[in-house]
Amino acid sequence: MVIGAANPAAAAPPDPLKWLHSALLTVEDLPPGYESADEWSDLVRPGEPDPSICVDPIAVGSVVTRPGITAHTAFFGTKGGPLLYEILIAAGPAKARALVAEVAAAPRRCPVVQLGDLSLTVKRTGAPEVGERASAVLLETGTEPPIRTRLIVFAKGEVTAILMAVGVEDAGLRGMHTIALTAAGKLARAN
Repeated sequence: MVIGAANPAAAAPPDPLKWLHSALLTVEDLPPGYESADEWSDLVRPGEPDPSICVDPIAVGSVVTRPGITAHTAFFGTKGGPLLYEILIAAGPAKARALVAEVAAAPRRCPVVQLGDLSLTVKRTGAPEVGERASAVLLETGTEPPIRTRLIVFAKGEVTAILMAVGVEDAGLRGMHTIALTAAGKLARAN
C-alpha cells in the first residue's frame, strides 16, 4: 500500500505564462466594434526595459523592468476606432503598485512630452476603482485632429495591468473604464 502518492501533473505548480494568457481580454470581452490586431502587439515591446513616460509614452513607466512573465494582446476599432493594447506583467505586488504610482505622477512630472516635432500634453484623468491601486492619464497631440492615448494602469495582486487606447477616434473615459472593469474581472477569475 502506497500512502501519499500523488499525480505528478496535479502536484506541479501552474504555468504563470499560461495563467497570464488566460487572463487576457478577447474580442468577446470587449464592447462591440473591436477586432483582434495581434500584429500591432509588437509596438508595445513587452520584455524590454521601460523608458520614462516623459521620453516614450507608449512604453509606460521607468520603475519596472518588465520580467519574462509578460502577456499582451491588441485590438483595433472596426469603424476607425482606436488601437487597444492590454499588457499583463507578473512582477510582484510592490512593483505592480510602483508602476501605477509612476503613471499617476507623469502629469505632474512631465505635463508636456516632446517627441521630435510632435508635442503631447499629459493630463490625469479619473481612474476606475479596480485592483488595489489604479491610475489613468490622457496623452493628446496638438495636431488637428488630435490623436489621443488613454492609459489605465492598475495593480491586482502581483500583476500590473496596462490598458492603452490610441487613435483619432477616442475610446472615451467611460469606454475605457468599462474595459478596465472587464479586464479586472477576468484577471480575478483567472487567478
